[in-house]
Amino acid sequence: MRDNADKMALIEEIEKLIESDPNAPISSFSMLEFLELEDLVSVRETLLRSKKNRSQENEVWFDELCKK
Repeated sequence: MRDNADKMALIEEIEKLIESDPNAPISSFSMLEFLELEDLVSVRETLLRSKKNRSQENEVWFDELCKK
């Protein structure tokens, strides 16, 4: 039962990350519930890396803009 609660919490977090990621690899939230817990962890980690990279790219872009 605990695994199900963990899985639902991961799905909620992933859904929020997907909404903010224009390059998200998943187009349908309904498919998330069919993934295993380990797969959901992997998806979350990928989305978090993407978010971090986008933040770094935005910082570089902003720094360049400020130099102009």
